[in-house]
Amino acid sequence: MLDSPLTGRRLAGVKTRALRKRVWYRVLDRVERGLLDLTIRWVDNVRSGRLTEMLLRILAKLARAMEQGMARVLVVGRELALRASVLAVGWGNVEAYSWRLDRGFWLGIAKEFWKNG
Repeated sequence: MLDSPLTGRRLAGVKTRALRKRVWYRVLDRVERGLLDLTIRWVDNVRSGRLTEMLLRILAKLARAMEQGMARVLVVGRELALRASVLAVGWGNVEAYSWRLDRGFWLGIAKEFWKNG
């Protein structure tokens, strides 16, 4: 499942991403957050099989939550791209039809929507 051992530094990186995506407090309960925080603070390399198993379960919860957030962004972006494409094609911009299929455009338009909305 992992290509390299769990380290405090790797766990801190995951925690940072989860905090930025606002899933850290929403997905994890107090005990799970505490276990990760203590491991980050006191353990350099996780050697215990039981601790590794517990940490992997917690990390899987975080990964699922972070992926769901991206899926929601893509759904909103796709809808906005479709609307923009219909308008632009109606105005004569035939190349705008490709916006409906461009995932990069979906992400960009969704990012602007949330930044300005």
